[in-house]
Amino acid sequence: VNNAGTNIRRPTVDYTAEEFSTIMATNFDSAYHLCQLADPLSKASGVGSIVFISSVAGLVSVGPVSIYAASKAALNQITKNLACECARDNIRTSCVTRWYIKTSLVDPHPPYQSII
Repeated sequence: VNNAGTNIRRPTVDYTAEEFSTIMATNFDSAYHLCQLADPLSKASGVGSIVFISSVAGLVSVGPVSIYAASKAALNQITKNLACECARDNIRTSCVTRWYIKTSLVDPHPPYQSII
């Protein structure tokens, strides 16, 4: 299960290169590299399951979180690609696309409390 996430809320063009890299590395790169590490183990066992945790933000616009949304959209797409590639090795790939969940990412933002 690939479950990592971080976010910074701001207008799209206001992200620094470091903020962009941090969000993408945490939300997408880490999941991709975990799949790379798990692939030979899953193939050797003859069965496997890869689960990504994504977000509705990867499907529709939900406010000033565009880089977070892009990272989650990337997870949605890689899930589809891996599902096609890994099926021949009996490895299932799925993606849980969730809405807001009460976590430390949401807690400091009172306006979001009403939709949790």
